[in-house]
Amino acid sequence: MKYVFFLLLGLSINAQDLAKSILTIDSTLTKNANSIIRQELITVDVTKRDQMTTLISRTITVLNDNGDDKVDSYQHYDDQTIVKNIELYVYNAFGKEIEHYKKRDFKDVSAADGFSLYSDDRLLYVEYIPKSYPYTATFISEVKSNTNAFLPRWKPIRQYASSTQQSTYKILFDPSNIPSYKATNIAPYEINIAEGVSEITCVATMLPAIAYEEHAPQFSSFAPQVMFALKTFSLKGVLGNGSTWSEFGSWMDTRLLKGTEELPAMTVSEINSLVTTEMSDIEKARVVYQYLQDKVRYISVQIGIGGWKPMLASEVDRLSYGDCKALTNYTKALLNAVGVPSYYTVLHSGSREHDFTNDLVAMQGNHVILAIPDGEELVWLECTSQDIPFGHVPNANDDRDVLIVTEEGGKIVHTKSYEAADNLQLNDGTVLILENGEIQAAFKRESKGLQYDNVYHLERSDQDEKERFYKEKWDYINGIEVTDIALVNNRTDIVFSETLKAMSANYISFAGDDMLLTLNVFNQSDYVPPRISERKREVEISIGFTDIDTISFTLPEGFHVDSMPDKKEVTSPFGTYDIVAVIEDNGTISYTRKLIMNKGIYAPDTYDAYRSFLKKIAKLDKTKVLLTQ
Repeated sequence: MKYVFFLLLGLSINAQDLAKSILTIDSTLTKNANSIIRQELITVDVTKRDQMTTLISRTITVLNDNGDDKVDSYQHYDDQTIVKNIELYVYNAFGKEIEHYKKRDFKDVSAADGFSLYSDDRLLYVEYIPKSYPYTATFISEVKSNTNAFLPRWKPIRQYASSTQQSTYKILFDPSNIPSYKATNIAPYEINIAEGVSEITCVATMLPAIAYEEHAPQFSSFAPQVMFALKTFSLKGVLGNGSTWSEFGSWMDTRLLKGTEELPAMTVSEINSLVTTEMSDIEKARVVYQYLQDKVRYISVQIGIGGWKPMLASEVDRLSYGDCKALTNYTKALLNAVGVPSYYTVLHSGSREHDFTNDLVAMQGNHVILAIPDGEELVWLECTSQDIPFGHVPNANDDRDVLIVTEEGGKIVHTKSYEAADNLQLNDGTVLILENGEIQAAFKRESKGLQYDNVYHLERSDQDEKERFYKEKWDYINGIEVTDIALVNNRTDIVFSETLKAMSANYISFAGDDMLLTLNVFNQSDYVPPRISERKREVEISIGFTDIDTISFTLPEGFHVDSMPDKKEVTSPFGTYDIVAVIEDNGTISYTRKLIMNKGIYAPDTYDAYRSFLKKIAKLDKTKVLLTQ
């Protein structure tokens, strides 16, 4: 008590200032933290069925420059959203106010993403450049919208290296329209959720920061959060409802998709002229997909009913462009014209798998694709790409729960998942070694599955871009030169083939008159994850794959192999690795390498074993043989 008394006298600050001072921060909140949420109150008012008012008051202390972006002093809005108030207060380390930005001080700019043709999104923001650390900022906003289909999630720990002293989330509602909610990863923390007649209140206190760990699952899979959804909601003034995914899908079909699929008679005639009655549905769909890719291009359009209602198919046909919704709906209309059923599909797209939340019916997703029934299976079409082959599911869309809209309503289904054997890369090389240490190589590679995704873009690259790609991939080969690049994109079998010639004057190193040859020329791995003491998170291998390398070496005249390395095999739960090198009867060296990585999530205590597995691979990929005269 004496300490606080003299502190108040010495610094001449009141209780409110003291609450913003670094001197009152508990040390448990600074560990692993770049920023600390001191006090946060989020109030979401959805008492009116066609309106949502959101009030935010957030005080955050920034400890270093890595925490600057956690202040989030911005607000998105559009022509049907009103920002009634927005302010930012900035305080020094001891809680003294040093800046105050009002709404007129915020910059008002278009929030167009750079590739959207139309967008009514705008952004209010202020860019505060701190002169010293730590500092504290209080962000205040009040926003009114006629959309309550997307209720803000409560994330009391917002991201890595951010701790929370106190966070409160309140949702006010009409008792006749009680929101559903789903709380995840709550148990380990001081978090309380209280349900009232007309409000739900969530309170979190003293949540420590979560430290980043390599190869952890995505943050949302272990950080606490609560999702909310209304059974009856408004999407930019259009009323919707759905207590089940079936009902929700029916609403989407009726209110968002119905009436958008009509095509010009000329287009219907044209697309029917390209198919025959003898074709199967999949064969017809393949023709339609090629027609789509030849005709249209992707341009984002972010206006209309929350960016959720597609353009008319007739407009896409006339303009030859559209966003993911428009192009998917257009493809669906073309398929309808030739008698092939298909399902409009909404998903969370991204390189990290993100499932639709099956047990909470709500507006979800950020992308749209198309599904075509083929017996018991579904064939998936990415309608925004002019390059992706028919039926290929890229990494951004694979292995996740998605919502398909059928005649019977919405259904949650799973997109294609790839086994390690599906994601296959075959590397084949022949290498001629000259007496001066130069190597001249011919190389061929075939890539399938998700490994196809890594290289098919080369087909549209110019010569300089292709050469740059290979030089960056083989940057461990000094002075490599690449020529005679030939590419074959087999879009039917979804196989990408590359052939080329490569030369390096400095690949071989010398030990006196003898040569040192590193056997793995084309697929070396040197990645070893860092040591982590007291690993907390699970270990994720997000993509499984298989690499098979075969190389034949012709030695310079007068040289022979001093000794051959033994066959090496490394087996672990994460995969297998083996290499073998033999001397053929004609004096050439044959080298074979096979690496299989198993997709999966593994216990935290396996991290050291995973690191050891990759370390062994990195070491064995540098295996050398001595060539003597």
